[in-house]
Amino acid sequence: MASSRYLLSIVAIVGLYEIISTILDFQFTSTVAHYLDGPDIGRHFATVFTLTNWVSLIVQLFLTSFVMTRFGLTAALMVLPFAIVMGSSAFLLFPALWVGSLLNTADNGFSYSINQSAKEALYVPTSAAEKYRAKAFIDMFVQRFAKALAVLVSLGITFAFRDFESLRYLGVITLALIVVWVYAARYAGRQFKAMESSTD
Repeated sequence: MASSRYLLSIVAIVGLYEIISTILDFQFTSTVAHYLDGPDIGRHFATVFTLTNWVSLIVQLFLTSFVMTRFGLTAALMVLPFAIVMGSSAFLLFPALWVGSLLNTADNGFSYSINQSAKEALYVPTSAAEKYRAKAFIDMFVQRFAKALAVLVSLGITFAFRDFESLRYLGVITLALIVVWVYAARYAGRQFKAMESSTD
């Protein structure tokens, strides 16, 4: 797998997402805890999670197939990072309750729908060995390693960003990581298209 830039681009997509998702979740939960207390926190979480689930369902039913068939896999891979860029930029400028809450929707509303479908489609033109061995390695080791790394990032964030006012600047880290993510996604999308064309 180390010799395949295509598979390494998938590793980058998976790993960077896990780290970014952890940062977004930290900003989301910290924002809610800052603005609300007591039972209001639980009610707000329930509202946000309901909204996120509805967005995920609507995107999967009406947007995923349309984007992938009309605009291609690269465009589908760009939807989630674009949504996160919009959410993180907004929170960087306006760290309000609902702006921070919508970071959860920008992440999970698109991650478990169009991004998951696009990411799985990346394995279609690979060989049988790559499809099963590399995918298993990425799903089991890379994803879990990235989650563990994300936990360390989260702990570092907890110590470095103790006051709410500085929380918004985590968006700078997120945006920097997304630049690498987008580069990897664009490369993977181009390679996917080239491999698909070669098999036609």
